[in-house]
Amino acid sequence: MIEKRHLPHAPIKEALIDIQVAFPQKVTVEALNSRYAQIADRYPKHETLQRGEFGLHNEDGQPATVTIGHAVAGYRYSSEDGCRVAQFRVDGFTFSQLEPYNTWEEMRDEAARLWEVYVDAVSPDPITRVGTRYINVLKLPLPAELKEFLTAPPSIPPGLNQELGSFLTRIEIRDPEIEALGFLTQALEGVHDDYAPIVLDIDVFVAKQFDPREDEFWGYLDKLRDFKNTVFFKSITEETVEIFQ
Repeated sequence: MIEKRHLPHAPIKEALIDIQVAFPQKVTVEALNSRYAQIADRYPKHETLQRGEFGLHNEDGQPATVTIGHAVAGYRYSSEDGCRVAQFRVDGFTFSQLEPYNTWEEMRDEAARLWEVYVDAVSPDPITRVGTRYINVLKLPLPAELKEFLTAPPSIPPGLNQELGSFLTRIEIRDPEIEALGFLTQALEGVHDDYAPIVLDIDVFVAKQFDPREDEFWGYLDKLRDFKNTVFFKSITEETVEIFQ
């Protein structure tokens, strides 16, 4: 069994912490943006998030009509280099760290700082779901067989050409100890001359209510991170680990 360990050159393209919430009363988009001045120095790029709205109207004796529109769903705040992104939305909060990724503790602490700003702006209650997601891209050397690097690679039925050009697999994994659910997605969209870029996307979460002003859910996020690490290291071989040491 591969030992979980810190990888100095981890293949993380994006890592995120996602917190979904409910509100005792409808929140306004103006409220979401009301504390932006508190983070503008570190997140100077500011964008509006849109969502589509569809409506079906039916009047007596008339054919039904469909209306399509857009509404503001929240705001996206990015660092100058675009490596850190915060989303303040009407349904929750997300913090993303794009490469270069350093440590979980650094990402979690920055998410916690921004979360306090979000809570101060819109007073959500309760939290309904917390999760973390890591999107890895493993550049695996060629020529080689995937089973040298992945513990559960896809296989082509015997008797067919065994040259693999692309694939997509997605499985659901449960951790009953912490009542968490995870999705492991493995994908390949074409190969290069000397390497195959394999996407290893791990999304883990727990649908559970928490008090947004208490620290309990941060402890759950630490457990979810451990769950994510277990899925990651169970999915790769020692040869893969050595590439990213």
